[in-house]
Amino acid sequence: MNTEMSQSQSLGGLLHSLRDETVTLLRQEAALAKAEVRQNINDVGAHLAQVAIGGLVSYAGVIVLLIGLGHLLGVLFVRAGLRDTVAEWLAPSIVGLIVAVIGWALLAKAKKAIAKDDVAPKRTVETMKENKQWAETKLQHSQ
Repeated sequence: MNTEMSQSQSLGGLLHSLRDETVTLLRQEAALAKAEVRQNINDVGAHLAQVAIGGLVSYAGVIVLLIGLGHLLGVLFVRAGLRDTVAEWLAPSIVGLIVAVIGWALLAKAKKAIAKDDVAPKRTVETMKENKQWAETKLQHSQ
């Protein structure tokens, strides 16, 4: 009877210890997941800021270049025999079309980079699977 009582107490103590360790582990996993998601969100934010800054700098440069290229192309059209009135609208239209295509390509590239960013806590999910296996193993050994 004493042995039975002692086994019951040790089994109860083991289950109590397992519960406490599991609660602590789950709290640690939640903190890890929160930190990992926060870091992933910060990374995405940094990439978005880089895209925005790059876009603004490119925009300023493109405006200056467009003015020069439009004038240059207009002069070339006039020298090639095109009337001034046609060269005035055709040259900037061609330059604008080229720049629009380049801008679209840059945006598509940035969109792909952003799509690759992932905020899911992959390491945390993996460690939670490992912890589940650990808890199951511990329960099997205690029985």
